[in-house]
Amino acid sequence: MRKTVKYTGVELMESAPVGTAIIRLAMPMMIAMLAQSIFSLTDMFFIGQTGDPNMIAAVSLAFPVYMIAQAMGNIFGTGGSNYISRMLGEKRENTAKYTASVSFYGALIIGVVLAIVLWIIKDPLLWLIGVSEATFSHTDDYFSALLISMPFAAAGTVMSSLMRSEGETKKAMTQQLVGIGFNFVLNPIFILGLGWGTAGAGWATVIAQTAAFSYGVRYFMSKDTILSIKPSECKPNRKMMRQVLSIGIPSGLNSLVMSFSFILVNRIASTYGDHVVAGNGVQMRVGSLFFMLVFALVMGYQPFAGYNYGAKQFERLRKGFKLTVLYSTAVCLLGFVVVQLFGHYMISFFIYDEPTIEVGAAILRVFIWGIPILGVQVTLMVTFQALGKPIQALIINTGRQLLLYIPLLFTLNYFFGFEGFIWAQPTADIMTTGVAALMGASLFKLLRGETAEETITSL
Repeated sequence: MRKTVKYTGVELMESAPVGTAIIRLAMPMMIAMLAQSIFSLTDMFFIGQTGDPNMIAAVSLAFPVYMIAQAMGNIFGTGGSNYISRMLGEKRENTAKYTASVSFYGALIIGVVLAIVLWIIKDPLLWLIGVSEATFSHTDDYFSALLISMPFAAAGTVMSSLMRSEGETKKAMTQQLVGIGFNFVLNPIFILGLGWGTAGAGWATVIAQTAAFSYGVRYFMSKDTILSIKPSECKPNRKMMRQVLSIGIPSGLNSLVMSFSFILVNRIASTYGDHVVAGNGVQMRVGSLFFMLVFALVMGYQPFAGYNYGAKQFERLRKGFKLTVLYSTAVCLLGFVVVQLFGHYMISFFIYDEPTIEVGAAILRVFIWGIPILGVQVTLMVTFQALGKPIQALIINTGRQLLLYIPLLFTLNYFFGFEGFIWAQPTADIMTTGVAALMGASLFKLLRGETAEETITSL
């Protein structure tokens, strides 16, 4: 019988067979991201059991604004974790430890400030994002509760990224599962049992995020980690902040732009009726499930890439890149087939209103045409991040939503109406992947076996 070799997080990145390392780093992240997707779908599912499409529309309208907290967390989470992986590869553990603490408190403070600002401008903001008279109160109830959880969401995003940066993807998975467990148990109690509606969904999220945050704090205060979030270790310096922010800001900007684009989508969808807002909201959650699985797989590869770049193990980096493209594309193709066959049933699982189901299924069948090539796009983006190349990562990050999707959304909707509205996203995905592939030409040289160090340095 073949004996399974156990590796620590750092050993996985440094010396495990490349295929083994990618799978073991990625699988916990994929499980965690699947669970995270279930977390976001839980609100939608139990709200859908009320049979009220206005409540579904309310959740769809409020959630993109809540994503701003995750965007702020991604600044320090992505930037900090990439820098930490490189520092661990260079055996500079103290720098990695200080970076972890700075990243955690930076996200926590931003989350608090953001929640206060959004509370002050809440009412005009809700009208701005597209609420109607029928959806205002439901959206207000949900969003008001979510604001309380924003600091925990931002800091929790960072802690999950920090766990990944030292190869502890199982811990990152567990942190997310803690939040999901609370959310799944509390949603039916608050929404259906107590009859709190969208407010119940919001308060279930608050408690779930707090529980996940608490798990992360306990882990980083223990002796099980190389890193730290102790206040005494929060020692920022100019070089650290430049490295963290140069990678983190493009990633956070991408999440921010995605949130902004979702708000614009809801505004345009509202011109076709609240049932279109509701249907589009459901399909966005369902369709993003496969995108998030691909993203999770590639994020499992990210610390591997950063560590081996820092350690100058370029052959391992080359093999890891190739395998990640292969694995992520396989997941994309699987998602495409599943949605084409079962998309209508997936939408109807969340809502009983037939007009909402028909709209959601129609949009989902179009959206999925951009999925098969996303593995290449996301792998290139994350590789540029891991190698400390923020400009290339920024172009790919912002290209999908800001530079291509938003202009296409307005243009196609203007000329082709509803059909143009639903084709904008897959068109932007295909075009962005083309741009990413052109930018990755230097990485393709690396795949052909040319001098690795010269190739990477010249990117």
